[in-house]
Amino acid sequence: MLKKRDLISMAVMAAIIFVTFWLVLGGGKAGQVWEAVKLAKWPWLLLGGFLMVCYTGMEGLQNKITLAAMGHKLPYRHCVQFAATGFYFSSITPSSTGGQPAQVFYMARRGVSAAHGTLVMLLFTIGYQIVAVVWGVAACFLAPEAPASLGTGLGVLLGYSLTTTALLTAGMIFLLVRPKPAEQFCRWCLRLGVKLKVVRDVPRAEAGLEKQLKEYRGGAAVIRSQPLLVGKLLAAAAVQLTVRYLIPWTVYRALGLTDCSVLRLVSTQALVYLAVSCVPIPGTVGASEGAFLSAYQGIFGGELVTAAMLLSRTLAFYLPVVVTGISTAVLHRQTAKTC
Repeated sequence: MLKKRDLISMAVMAAIIFVTFWLVLGGGKAGQVWEAVKLAKWPWLLLGGFLMVCYTGMEGLQNKITLAAMGHKLPYRHCVQFAATGFYFSSITPSSTGGQPAQVFYMARRGVSAAHGTLVMLLFTIGYQIVAVVWGVAACFLAPEAPASLGTGLGVLLGYSLTTTALLTAGMIFLLVRPKPAEQFCRWCLRLGVKLKVVRDVPRAEAGLEKQLKEYRGGAAVIRSQPLLVGKLLAAAAVQLTVRYLIPWTVYRALGLTDCSVLRLVSTQALVYLAVSCVPIPGTVGASEGAFLSAYQGIFGGELVTAAMLLSRTLAFYLPVVVTGISTAVLHRQTAKTC
């Protein structure tokens, strides 16, 4: 499923990673970082890796819950594969735009209609972003010193991301509660495709669209009729984001530090994550590293903050990209046999 734009995104991400490491490790810092990494306690790092496994597992659980509500009884392992694929394509595309279309694509290969797959992703995104915003706001009260550690530049980014995320989430909730505007938009896209001569077989395209819109309406009605479903998904999203926000704490403990509270570390990560979430760079590479160095400077100290950043990003991003890339390749091969 890798297309030219995906390969370009991967190349851009690799280039940014190289430049970031060159800037971060320049000036003789590489030796200091290596000495700090050698002192790290592996049980805490393994815990961090396990938390990222839980992160993907919780998204798989949300996929399974929502698909089951719409009548699709898929094994949990398939739902986790979808989540891993979403992480991989989100990581290699700007603003994480490729993750959800990829999940819908592979859900379709497992027999889930595009309409129902889209609803699964819509509901997941709503829950995920609601929790991200709630965590960000709560962090300002739970750890008042955390926002100050971001500095002016990250503070501006945080305000922009909070506003943008809140508006997008409200729009998605509206589309779920009132499917009509979504249907009108799809029909407008079809008419545009006909005018541009992209759509050749108009009757077939119209019939296919109506079928998908019917399934979308039906799926949306099922979701609206199950208020407990939304509660379950919000709870799962809360666990999912929290375990990812705990990664810097595991690194903090791995480096032998104990003075800072887990609440401060988690709150700082919640704010950092929100601040860089709207940066249109594959995997927010560069932005995430810079934000970590700025926000955690006072927590880890000048001698350890670079090592802490590299360990945290390895656990939360670099290593998971490799693992989920392999999982995506396996899923692609498995589903190709059933197409």
